[in-house]
Amino acid sequence: MLIGYQVKEVQLNAIYDDGTPAAGVDMEVYKDGEIYAEGVTDSAGAFTFEPKRGDRVEDMTVVSSSVGHRAELSFASPGGPAPGELPLPLKVAAGIGYLAGLAGLSMIYASRKGR
Repeated sequence: MLIGYQVKEVQLNAIYDDGTPAAGVDMEVYKDGEIYAEGVTDSAGAFTFEPKRGDRVEDMTVVSSSVGHRAELSFASPGGPAPGELPLPLKVAAGIGYLAGLAGLSMIYASRKGR
């Protein structure tokens, strides 16, 4: 069984230090050093954009700016490995090694039992 995912839209929320929504703030999303999406936050401080079909939402940087305020955030794809997590190919190799080890132990046990 395989399970896949697709990110339909990304919602970014901007708030001030006191917790109030940052309404009317310019938001710019950069990917590979170029503007990927841009817009203005709504009254709740939210800005939503849709990734282009086939694009992974990773290695993007978001910059928000308002009079006297500026914030920057970099994020990775939700589907990417978490910090400290093994990538998928290493997980597969570890699983195969584990199964081969179990098979070897069972063969040793079977050969000793047959004597």
